[in-house]
Amino acid sequence: MSFHRRHFMSLTLAAGLLSTTALSARAKPTALDTKVDAFLAQSHLTETTADAITARGNATLALANEAKAALEAREGPATLADDFAAFDTLSLILSDGSSELYLVSQTSPVKAVRDAAEAILPKISDLATAVSLSRPIYDRLAAIPTTGLDAKTRFSLDKMLTNYRLAGVDKDDATRARVTALQTEITETGILFAKNIRDDTGDIALKPEELAGLPQDYITAHKPGADGLVHLTFAYPDVLPVFDFATLRETRRKVLMAYSNRGYPANEATLKTLLEKRYELAQTLGYSDYAALITADKMIGSPERAARFLDDVNVAAKPGADANYAELLAFARTVDPSIKDLQRWDNAYMQNRLRKQKYDVDAEVVREYFTLDKARTGIFKLIHDLFGADFRPWKTPVWDPSVTAWELYDGKTLVGRFYLDMSPREGKYNHAAQFPIRTGIEGRQVPVGALVCNFPATGPMDHDDVTTFLHEFGHLIHALYSGHTRYGVQSMGNLQWDFIEAPSQLLEEWTWDYDTLKTFASNSKGEVIPEALVKKMNAGRRFGEAGQWKGQLAYAAVSLNFYNRKPDFDLSKMYDEQIARYSLFPPVPGTHSYAAFGHLDGYSAIYYTYVWSKAIALDLFTRFKADGIRNPATAVRYRKLVLEPGGSEDANVLIQDFLGRPLSLDAFKAELAQKG
Repeated sequence: MSFHRRHFMSLTLAAGLLSTTALSARAKPTALDTKVDAFLAQSHLTETTADAITARGNATLALANEAKAALEAREGPATLADDFAAFDTLSLILSDGSSELYLVSQTSPVKAVRDAAEAILPKISDLATAVSLSRPIYDRLAAIPTTGLDAKTRFSLDKMLTNYRLAGVDKDDATRARVTALQTEITETGILFAKNIRDDTGDIALKPEELAGLPQDYITAHKPGADGLVHLTFAYPDVLPVFDFATLRETRRKVLMAYSNRGYPANEATLKTLLEKRYELAQTLGYSDYAALITADKMIGSPERAARFLDDVNVAAKPGADANYAELLAFARTVDPSIKDLQRWDNAYMQNRLRKQKYDVDAEVVREYFTLDKARTGIFKLIHDLFGADFRPWKTPVWDPSVTAWELYDGKTLVGRFYLDMSPREGKYNHAAQFPIRTGIEGRQVPVGALVCNFPATGPMDHDDVTTFLHEFGHLIHALYSGHTRYGVQSMGNLQWDFIEAPSQLLEEWTWDYDTLKTFASNSKGEVIPEALVKKMNAGRRFGEAGQWKGQLAYAAVSLNFYNRKPDFDLSKMYDEQIARYSLFPPVPGTHSYAAFGHLDGYSAIYYTYVWSKAIALDLFTRFKADGIRNPATAVRYRKLVLEPGGSEDANVLIQDFLGRPLSLDAFKAELAQKG
């Protein structure tokens, strides 16, 4: 999925301003600096009472208000060492304080604790908005002399000032007041949107015989209830194997219909409100629509350029996608002569069947070589081999017995700490993402993050899940390696958002590499995955890939077109139009997938990021392919030039530094042209 964009403050333009800032180096820390450090040294992730969470939130607000007042009251010449450092202190308490509470709201096993965290988050968001609209703070930052600043510091200062202007700091009092009110409503609506998705756990009742074709381990784990029926939830380990293996077409259809109505009807009005408030915010700030506002500081630059990019990729993907679809349809008719056209519930199942026949790749056999524990072991070893990372258990309290805690070392140097919360449970965030907890800054604070996923805790694991695990782990190590910059505003979270998926998508390539897989993939007998099988997996990998990217284009078009106009349209109709425009598979009548499309909140108009970042990732990968994909010298160079700088430089500079040339889309277009 994603680096979680991110905690609630990402719902506002204050996010770019405050989301990952931290304390800059001072000649001598102030009493407030010391107070903030001590406050953030405490962890409240394992609290079990609502009162404790409320108290933590109120303490965060009090400390942030103290820092805000102190900065606004500063007089005399503005300096980097004092004013920018004070800004970092304020930003640190807001960003890290809210990140911690947001993670609690998504992972605590105690509902009252989750509710308490959700209740305090809008108040911190309101304060973040107030900071982003504070003219006294902006004036202090704008008055900092830039003569003699190094390029990275100048870039960071300019970025902060740009974020302030995008937030509306230069507007009149009445406009800033309206922006403040809108940001509050947007935050509250976004939290409700996510809550409605998380709380809709699902209950799909099936007869045991309807599970024909599912692997035995799945059947064993899904026994009938007292009513004689098997009850499936919307958790990934329940629904995804059905799409892959269920022999009965009606079973796949029934599960997909239910799964595609998650969050509905609760989120119909909620999403409409979110779109309306963001549109009004954009108009209030002088932009035609929210897509124009949110793309203003991205690599893509404008919604018009984003739309052209989607169409360009669609042209490149169409020949391969059409050829694969024709082959898949012909094959599907040999399996089920009644099929006239392929539907969404046919895609994964028929592709698995075709790959088994054409490439001798049986997805059920492949999954026998992977488990969650093995995948974790293999990913740790891969990151060690590439970047020299060592992973050690971290002895610290956790919020659930299933959660593990780890430290990442580079030799004797502690790089960062993280939690792995990897399997479903009631009330937990139900997708896959990396959550920030502590930003990290050189000499002051160690970065801390968490992976929150929903993989099967035991038993076989799909290869796709292994790829997702490594993707999310890519976000994690990016955050940890970039958490050692001079200023917090230079860490990963301040990087252009349409670059942010590239490092994770790059790492996905290693889950197809035999030399990587053989280090951890083995079946229950201890037999290592055969090299011949991995070769077959790679031979069949490209089949359907162009079509998958057309599916991503469809979601990107939904994201863009929901936000690039006045939201006076019918949500279902607009969603179906964009799906029909790009996807190989028609929209499914009676479904409302947009109600659970969480990216419409966190990523808003910029879901195109996944496609744009993939083009960047494949271009970066050309260097690894040229040097050897497990070449540690190339990997460490990539770590130093791309990961560690975080947001201290423009993403185009990072690409240029590593590749020695500007970004090219050639590798992505070449991959799309492959038909499998």
